Amino acid sequence: MSAMKTSIRRVWISFLACFVALPALAADPATLKVIAAFNGLGSPAGILEGSPGVFYSSGTQGSQPVFTITPQGAITYLATFPTGVTGGGPFIGGDNGRFYGTAYTSASRTSSVFSVASLPGSKKVYANLTTNPVFTQNLPDGTLLGFALGPAGAYDLVTADLNGNVTPFYEFPAGEVPQFFTLLASDGNYYGVSVLPDGPAYVYRATPSGSVTKIYNFPSQSFYQDTGPSLIQADDGNLYGTTPKGGDGLGTIYKLTLDGEYTLLYSMPPAGISQWPGSMLEAGDGNLYGTTSSNFYAPNGGSSQVFRITKSGDFSVVADLNADGLCSCWLIQGSDGVLYGAASWGGQYGFGSIFSVDAGLPLPRPWAQHFHPDAGPAGTRVRIWGSNLFGAAVEFNGTPAGTVSNSGSNYVWATVLAGAATGPIAIVTPGGTITTSDSFTVQ
Repeated sequence: MSAMKTSIRRVWISFLACFVALPALAADPATLKVIAAFNGLGSPAGILEGSPGVFYSSGTQGSQPVFTITPQGAITYLATFPTGVTGGGPFIGGDNGRFYGTAYTSASRTSSVFSVASLPGSKKVYANLTTNPVFTQNLPDGTLLGFALGPAGAYDLVTADLNGNVTPFYEFPAGEVPQFFTLLASDGNYYGVSVLPDGPAYVYRATPSGSVTKIYNFPSQSFYQDTGPSLIQADDGNLYGTTPKGGDGLGTIYKLTLDGEYTLLYSMPPAGISQWPGSMLEAGDGNLYGTTSSNFYAPNGGSSQVFRITKSGDFSVVADLNADGLCSCWLIQGSDGVLYGAASWGGQYGFGSIFSVDAGLPLPRPWAQHFHPDAGPAGTRVRIWGSNLFGAAVEFNGTPAGTVSNSGSNYVWATVLAGAATGPIAIVTPGGTITTSDSFTVQ
């Protein structure tokens, strides 16, 4: 197995052969609900909301059923893979209504990009590749951002089109392993974390043309090469991230400006029940939420947790997963305001779970600044990229758009109607309103 597959497998662990949907529980604030408990060898690989209330997930072993699941536990299987092919998430949504992942064939040691839509039998597999990519984010131009292990054993930053064609644009030095959360920031550059073989790491800034700058060097032994620390950009423009080691030894949560000014927000206490803070997001209340793994060395045993931390560093526990899931976990906020997660281990049968935590949060706030084209006559179909865009209504300088449709939560397509005038675009969702800083020019 390649180093890339080993790294992904340790982060996302493995997938399960089958699982059992459990009855719904009452939803009170900060109430944990187990949506599905996994029964077999493996665990879910990520979770993505593809349409309101419909979540996509997949796995990394066995026949790899690709499926959707609702908050009530209704499951629809979309695709499987032949024996010897490892395929699955985490999924990234395209602007064409499809969701993209990668499949790895162990016999030939080749990979391919695949996609699924919302219906069974919708799987498409694209040409075999000599690289082994993992996608981390979709981009304003409709392509996908990620990293890949190349045939020579070095990792690359890559983009890919929606036909599975992967283009490297930067090669990391030999021995370095980029971590999962590579992102496009508001300044138009890419940011991520790369880990050296013995644990030191750095945050990098990469331009789209492949020029890379180290903006912050972590102290020695802050990371493992095969864990997935989080890195996000919040609405204040700063980066926020986690480390699985460092601080008092069990991990840290930090803030970093785009210029590399570092602030330690929180260090996991040695006597606490949690360690290894991982997946993190900014929720509708403006605070950061994330997950931790269990600290088996805690005095009373450990439990994975969902936590809240303010941007000033005030830390609190929102929910203990206890026996219902053991992180590493993937965490998102759904369009209904509820937190949803996929746990790698634990749960009723020991092989992971999909869970939700209703903490009474406001609906996620929309964000969008990028659109294409930037000019056109009435009838032009405009693609708007951002986040939390489900249920959007669109106005071109105050004039409602024609047909408006979503492709996942990151893309909205809107048609310019006659009578629209040049000006900014307003996007109104159940979670709020965002207005673009640039103007669309009506011709």
